[in-house]
Amino acid sequence: MELMYIITIFLVISIIISFGIGANDETMATLYGSKTLRMKELLILASIFAILGALVLGEGVSETIGNNLLSIEVTTSIVLTILISTAIWLIVSSALGLPISTTHATIGSIIGVGILLGGGFGINWLTILEMGIWWILSPVIGYIVTYFAYKAIHKVIINRLSGFRSFEKTEKNFSYILLAVICWTAFSRAGNDCSNAVGIVVGAGAGIDITILLIITGLSFASGIVILGRGVIKNVGTITELHPSTAFASEIPTAVILFFGTLLGIPLSGSHMLVASLVGLAKARRAPTSKGLWKIVLIWLITFPVAAILSIAIFFPINMII
Repeated sequence: MELMYIITIFLVISIIISFGIGANDETMATLYGSKTLRMKELLILASIFAILGALVLGEGVSETIGNNLLSIEVTTSIVLTILISTAIWLIVSSALGLPISTTHATIGSIIGVGILLGGGFGINWLTILEMGIWWILSPVIGYIVTYFAYKAIHKVIINRLSGFRSFEKTEKNFSYILLAVICWTAFSRAGNDCSNAVGIVVGAGAGIDITILLIITGLSFASGIVILGRGVIKNVGTITELHPSTAFASEIPTAVILFFGTLLGIPLSGSHMLVASLVGLAKARRAPTSKGLWKIVLIWLITFPVAAILSIAIFFPINMII
C-alpha cells in the first residue's frame, strides 16, 4: 500500500510538471509571430507533436537526468522535493508569460538538494560540466547560424524578387517549409523536455513503466500548451518582427541541435536556443527587439538559484512527512 501511495504521488506531481512544461513551451512562437497559423491551429499542432515526441524520443534524456546527476542515494523525499520545486517555478513563470528553461529548473533543483545532503560530493559535477558546455554553445550557435542564414536568404532569394506578388508567393512557400521545420522541432522538444518530468522518477527506481510515464507526460504536456501556453507563445513570437522566411532562418539551428541532442540523451534548453536565434535575427536585420526581452534574460539568470533554493526549503517539510 505504501509503495502504491508513493507511486501515485510521483505520477500526480509528474503530471503537474508536464503541464507546467507545456504551459511554458514556446516552440510554436515563430508560427504565431509570422502569422503562418492562427493561435487555435498552432495549439492543436503543438499538442499532437507533444504527445508523439514524448513517447518516441523521451527515454534517452530521462535516463540521463534520472541516473547520472546525483552521487547520493535517490530517496522518495529527494524525488518529491525535486518534482515539487520544479513544478512551482514552472507554473509561476508560465503565469507571468515568461519562457524559462525547464531543464535548468530541474537541474537547479537537483543541485540544491544534492548539495544540501551530500555537500560538494552530492552532485556528479563532471556530468553537469558536460551539459553546461552544451547549454552555452547551443544558444551561441543559434545566434550565429540565424544571423548568417538570414543574410544568405536575403541575398540569394529576397533581394532578387521583383514586385509584391513575387514576394508574397515566396513567403507563402517559406510558410510551408517553416511549418515542417517547427513540427520537427516540436517533436524533438517534447522528447527532450518530458525528461524533466519523469527523469528523476526513473532514477528513483519506483517501478513505474517508463512507457506509461511518457504517455502520461505527453498528454499533460499537451494540456499545458492548450490551457496556459498562449502567453509565452505571444511573448516570444513578438520579440522581433517576423515573416515566414525570417522565422525559418531562426528555427533551423534550434531544430537541428534539439533533434540530435535528444537522440544523444543530452538535456537542452529549447527556450534559450530559440530566443538567442531571434535576437540574432534582429541583429542581422538591424531591427529592434521587444522591451520584454530583458525580463526573459532576467528569468533565465535566476532560474538555477531560485530552483536550488526552493528545493532546499521544500526538502525539510517533505522529509518530515515522508
